[in-house]
Amino acid sequence: MPKCVEFVKFRVKEGQLPAFLARRPGAIAAVRAAHPDLVGAPVLAEHADGSWTDVWIYRTAEAAERANAGAGDIPEFLAMAELLEDVRVEASSMPDEVTEP
Repeated sequence: MPKCVEFVKFRVKEGQLPAFLARRPGAIAAVRAAHPDLVGAPVLAEHADGSWTDVWIYRTAEAAERANAGAGDIPEFLAMAELLEDVRVEASSMPDEVTEP
């Protein structure tokens, strides 16, 4: 079954980049603890216009849906998310044959 890849596009609120970068690892760990089907979040990229893309990979689309539905129950995730604005999520699939991000 193909993995679900979420491309999360956003802007970090003014002056909050250090806090975002500090909180992101804890948010990922907390989501993984609550939703073990999170494979990882291996890519965080800043674009020339100051926007960002964060890539989260789940074992299945259903696992991603469960994690998204439960995100409001994870304090570490909420603490990270409160630093973001203009958030958009694009879900895609990654073929099983792809073994490296």
